[in-house]
Amino acid sequence: MSDGETGATDPEGDHPSPADTFATWAVSEPVPLDRAALSIAAHCRGEGVDEAAALAELDRLGGAVREPTPDAVVELLFDEEGFGPNRGRFADPANSYLDLVVSRRLGIPITLAVVTIEVARRAGVVLHGVGMPGHFLVGTPDPEVFIDAFDGRFIGHAGAAEIFTRFEPRQPFDASFLQPTPPGEILLRMLNNLRTLHMRQPDAPSLVAVLELLTRLPGCPLDEFMRLGQALATLGRPDEGARTLEAAAQRFGGSDAEHLNNAAVRLWAQLN
Repeated sequence: MSDGETGATDPEGDHPSPADTFATWAVSEPVPLDRAALSIAAHCRGEGVDEAAALAELDRLGGAVREPTPDAVVELLFDEEGFGPNRGRFADPANSYLDLVVSRRLGIPITLAVVTIEVARRAGVVLHGVGMPGHFLVGTPDPEVFIDAFDGRFIGHAGAAEIFTRFEPRQPFDASFLQPTPPGEILLRMLNNLRTLHMRQPDAPSLVAVLELLTRLPGCPLDEFMRLGQALATLGRPDEGARTLEAAAQRFGGSDAEHLNNAAVRLWAQLN
């Protein structure tokens, strides 16, 4: 069965929300990176996302790889299929939504990396994410070779260091930056990118959607719950914000719970 033919449903046969689906995928073992990324798109956009079509296209691309090698994956995606960087509109949130990246063939380093990893997986090639600060890469079975999906090319350690220095000129490069990044951390980085975009380009409903997913990730820090509570209050929904903080207080306990409950009290006071 192809990836495009399977899906998550609850035991009663109802369709879970995209946020619930994301939370399920995020704690799965292994994490289905394609499905979790599509759940991000479905929840954050709040409009029809044809997940089946995106999965079917990834299936097609995987089947079109001529042989199970990293070279063949790169040749197909970046030479034949035309995947590439959206340099002109790098800050467009659409670059972070996997279904649109697949259909438009445009993205940013991390989403182009997800496409590369998922197409490779379907072709029997094991690739992995490499969350280098400033620029996301794809790791290959050869620890000395990486794929820069943004430019559709292979690079070595020296090439990775050159890219890092370009984006982080004040920090020294460290080889530890090239360690594999687990799928859960890839999802976190995708959401952090979206959160940063929405905070720079104020769009409160979209920011709330991103924060709702961040707070569904295991180990989410207290600060994200505080941001979500305040974002909901900014939208005129302080009651929802207060309930969110109260629920988080039960999750954290201790002095963190006291901090969250005090913040919830302040939001409840906005209704008086």
